[in-house]
Amino acid sequence: MVTVTDSWMLRRGGRRLGFVERLSRGWKMTKLGMAVVRADPELMVYTFLSAVFSLVAIGAAVSGSVGLDVIASDPECVGEECGSELVLAHAAIWFIFYLVVSVITVFWNAAIIASAYERLSSGTNPSFSYGIGQAIKCLPQILVWGIIAGTVGLFIQALEGLAHSEDSPPPLRLIAGLASFIIGIAWWIVTFFVIPMIVLERAGVLDGMSRSTELFKRTWGEDVASHVSTGLLMLLCILLLFAVSTPLMMVGDIGLILGLIILAVGLLFTVLFFSTVEAVSRASLFYYAKTGQMPPMAAKVGIRF
Repeated sequence: MVTVTDSWMLRRGGRRLGFVERLSRGWKMTKLGMAVVRADPELMVYTFLSAVFSLVAIGAAVSGSVGLDVIASDPECVGEECGSELVLAHAAIWFIFYLVVSVITVFWNAAIIASAYERLSSGTNPSFSYGIGQAIKCLPQILVWGIIAGTVGLFIQALEGLAHSEDSPPPLRLIAGLASFIIGIAWWIVTFFVIPMIVLERAGVLDGMSRSTELFKRTWGEDVASHVSTGLLMLLCILLLFAVSTPLMMVGDIGLILGLIILAVGLLFTVLFFSTVEAVSRASLFYYAKTGQMPPMAAKVGIRF
């Protein structure tokens, strides 16, 4: 009997890929992602809107936290115990904020992936509203997944905080650091293709997690290589920005202003560009994981296996 994996292997030519070849293909996925974003820069608007809505959520959380202190403050209370009864209320506000930001991030990533996948697979240039419309169609799954991902992410961050806390005993810090690393890697593997599964195949959250793990096993080398190469390219661009702007800042007031402008604008564009490339690459990897082939658009930009 031919399994799904066997069928996928046959589409790739019936042979198993070596580690170096997997890394090469992952790098090609990153190059394809950059080509797509350069050809369709409006994809970065999705990432920009995600950041804007997240900042609004942060502002709401800060306002709620400060407002709570003002409303519940007791001018006659003196000492360290004052306000201790509000700890849980503040924690609830920031927990809700974290979940809201998680849902916002998932929604706009889904919009990018839907729009990019359409371009990658069909060669068409979908409208800006296309990605938003596709994300809205699976809004219930996005809400559920955003809450789950946010909760797990917050738990991992709590472990990382415990690992770096000077108040924690060294054995506990070591265990917390090891646990956060292992759980973080495992969670990344299990959830790598969940958003594409949700927005492109309308899968449920649990089904998406199950099938995401299976798809990741087929393309783990390409997935890791694409993710790492995108991160390294972003780091390189940031270092170049500092290399260019720092000398300018040392040349009088005009140089300082010009250097700061170049640095700020450059950092904003770099983060927007490579964050969008990361999402587009995930759409490419999803196509490859399902078919064993590069997306059709790859040939159009001169990228071949």
